[in-house]
Amino acid sequence: MIKRGKDDVEQVYIETLGGKGKMYITQLMGKDAALPDVDGFPDDFDSSLHFLHELILEPGTQIGEHTHEGSEEIYFMVEGKGEMTVDGKLVKMKAGDAVLTKNNSTHSFVVTSDEAVKLFVVEAGV
Repeated sequence: MIKRGKDDVEQVYIETLGGKGKMYITQLMGKDAALPDVDGFPDDFDSSLHFLHELILEPGTQIGEHTHEGSEEIYFMVEGKGEMTVDGKLVKMKAGDAVLTKNNSTHSFVVTSDEAVKLFVVEAGV
């Protein structure tokens, strides 16, 4: 068993992927290979899971369009509002919504609320 919370790991400011604005990541489990400067726990999983992290995005923040090859991601909105575009299709997100980005899909995200957005992101290999 592994139990890890926000008091156990550092919240880190990172540049958005091809976007703009402020993004903070708390790498709770696993390791995001796309973020080599963010400490993680690469030995956490015995499965195809890669990571679980919390993202906090300030108002106006945008995550630029990018593609994941060999993985799928689930974005679960905890607070705020935003718009996610996946393979050219725009969906509006609010607290309680989840979006799955499939292997090889291209996606981006924009905060549309006047408050920060909190997302949990889970990635798994295919």
